[in-house]
Amino acid sequence: MGTLPARKPSGKPMNNLELVERICASSATLGEARRVHVQAFGTLIPHVFMGAVLARVGKCLVLGSEHARAEHKAELENILEALELGMRTGDRETRNVIAISFVYDSEVELFFDDLKAWLGPKTLGQVSGK
Repeated sequence: MGTLPARKPSGKPMNNLELVERICASSATLGEARRVHVQAFGTLIPHVFMGAVLARVGKCLVLGSEHARAEHKAELENILEALELGMRTGDRETRNVIAISFVYDSEVELFFDDLKAWLGPKTLGQVSGK
């Protein structure tokens, strides 16, 4: 799918910090959003930060032209790949952050039908069908 290296099996589940680091490694925009978030809150609040992730994914999906979408394809794939990896290898809190603050919240977005086609099987399995 994307170009991020696969997570090395360490025996430990992925935590929220690892998830956010992986997401930010795939998106300069989200790296900056994380910096602003931590500056504003004094710490990383994963459920709140997922709102920025969802907004960025939406922007990548609805940029309009096929050319604009193609320019952001790798970024979009890598963000969604990180979320899928988090659903596969994440600890309980990480899976909850993805399921509640990304998937559940995405279901009310106008771009949700487009997004579903990009989700991996574990992430897609969290769709409630609102």
